[in-house]
Amino acid sequence: MKLAYGEGALVAILAPFVVYLIGKINLNETFFLVFALLGIWTLVSAFALVTQQDKFPYIAWGLVLASFSSVFITQIQYAVALIILAIIASLLINVATRKSQPKTSQVKMDQNKSSPA
Repeated sequence: MKLAYGEGALVAILAPFVVYLIGKINLNETFFLVFALLGIWTLVSAFALVTQQDKFPYIAWGLVLASFSSVFITQIQYAVALIILAIIASLLINVATRKSQPKTSQVKMDQNKSSPA
């Protein structure tokens, strides 16, 4: 049996609401847990479930979701700072993992050189 992203995301959304309905946490803590668990599950999925080409969007959204969860437990300026840092980290990860691709004009020139005249 293979676990899919949607199943884990559904658990990450519903589990905190169950705990809220039991009365163990308040509404702010519930939304904090929803976004934190979604972010963590998205990061885990990036490394365990998705293909290499889909990895970056999962990592980026996992960081953003996990940092967005801080909106519900900290002051807004700290939460916004964390979200901006997560976006910057996502961009840096994208730049670091991007494979350099030759420009199309360079590829055409190389093809023209290799073909017999």
